[in-house]
Amino acid sequence: MTKIIKKVCSLDEKSISAFTSLFNPKVLDKGENFISEGDNGDSIAFVQSGLLRSYYISPKGEEYNKHFFLEGSFLAPLTSLILKQVSPVYIGALEKTHILIANYADLEKAYDSHLELNILGRKLIEFAWIGKERRETQLIMLDATERYKAFKEEFPGLDQRIPQYHIASYLGITPVQLSRIRSNRIN
Repeated sequence: MTKIIKKVCSLDEKSISAFTSLFNPKVLDKGENFISEGDNGDSIAFVQSGLLRSYYISPKGEEYNKHFFLEGSFLAPLTSLILKQVSPVYIGALEKTHILIANYADLEKAYDSHLELNILGRKLIEFAWIGKERRETQLIMLDATERYKAFKEEFPGLDQRIPQYHIASYLGITPVQLSRIRSNRIN
């Protein structure tokens, strides 16, 4: 986690220690949720190893993948944390996943006592916002083949770790469409 923090912004060791000391380890088994729709989110997490996804489930029971979180990612149900509302999304493990979890209220207290942590928090939110904006732009501006190429660039090797229907859902296409794109040797 320290290596990722140092890439995000320059912090002194005291601030890094204050931040990392808020996190405790947890293991999620494949299929286990970090958060489910309707839960009140109260924590953020850092992925040490494994893989998670955020997703929605429609009233008809159809799943729609929103994002994937690989090793070295921070994640949180932001809407739930910031607006103090129930989460509109699920965040679940696609494989056995080791995460570090911090209570968001404790993190907010640390922000008050360490100005540098406010900077880190802002930077993490900015990167999340950039990712969201990039994803929305891809969904609107790129065709399915271009979205698949962008997926492979953003998540190298992920197509070998997860079922193809998860990728199709993330791309906003059907598994049949994804199969056609892949059969055209778009690698």
